[in-house]
Amino acid sequence: MRSMKWLGIAGALMLGGLLWARADLCCSPAWAEPTPVKPSKGAKSVALHVEGMTCASCKVTVRMALKKLDGVKNATVNVEEKSALVEYDPAKVTPAQMVEAVNKSGYRASLPDPKRS
Repeated sequence: MRSMKWLGIAGALMLGGLLWARADLCCSPAWAEPTPVKPSKGAKSVALHVEGMTCASCKVTVRMALKKLDGVKNATVNVEEKSALVEYDPAKVTPAQMVEAVNKSGYRASLPDPKRS
């Protein structure tokens, strides 16, 4: 019985060491973010301004909130630029719905100001 306890502890330490050694994978841009793709036929794209993101986990949260919406084909989020570029089907989803989804996930999204363009 005593040896089983040590096996459990040794296994937990080894697993913890493996996860710690590969922590770089969770923050790698190639793994965490898909490459932007050329918009498909009939799709539109919009750039949202997103405040409150500070890390790779924030980026994933915002991207998943957007991709849950029916009609969102792709979402590329950039923490440094505080932006989200979203490719979507305008027949299924609106930019206002995207802003609402991001805001519900705990961040502050807004549409670009048309006067500044």
